[in-house]
Amino acid sequence: MLDTTYEPIVEFKPRSVRNEIIRGEASRNRVMAAARQELVEQGWKNFSLEEVLLRCQATEQDIEQWWSTPAALVVEAAFEVVEDPAPMIAGPLDVKLARFVDPLIEVARTSEGAYLLRCALLAASDDAQAGAEFRNYFNIHFRKPLKAVLAEASTRGEIRRDYDIDICCELLFGPIWHRLVIMRSPLPEVTARRAAHGLIASLRG
Repeated sequence: MLDTTYEPIVEFKPRSVRNEIIRGEASRNRVMAAARQELVEQGWKNFSLEEVLLRCQATEQDIEQWWSTPAALVVEAAFEVVEDPAPMIAGPLDVKLARFVDPLIEVARTSEGAYLLRCALLAASDDAQAGAEFRNYFNIHFRKPLKAVLAEASTRGEIRRDYDIDICCELLFGPIWHRLVIMRSPLPEVTARRAAHGLIASLRG
């Protein structure tokens, strides 16, 4: 017997639903932009959610809908301006590794950008939920792609096979966290290449 049931391939959303989604995303972006401005002006310790709401004319219900805590908002708002790293398929290993650091340096090479990322790191250390959000973000956008690049390099014999991915992350990104949080200064452009060379040296030693 012929089966006449129909299953749509593409989910249909009425225009009103699509418009609501667009408006919701636009409101969410306005909240994050307001949060970044508040961070630049006041820092994390003096961060005021009330001021953020006034800046973007949002409500506490909006915040609760999208973020579990103000610190989680701060982490996402700050790292939202960091582009995803674009790992190279071919090329020297040091250049491939430097590409992971480049997006962070692009933001943190200015005093304002460095301050923004420092505030996000402090918020992540102060709040458990924000810390979980940061670790998830870092794992998806940096740790996993880095692991794939190192696995390929070890297969080709460019580095040792007995590397520890977490130690590699510490060697590659540790100098960035140190300069942002401890030294409280912007990142020079040479940071990426130096961090990459340091990691390669440890993997070939």
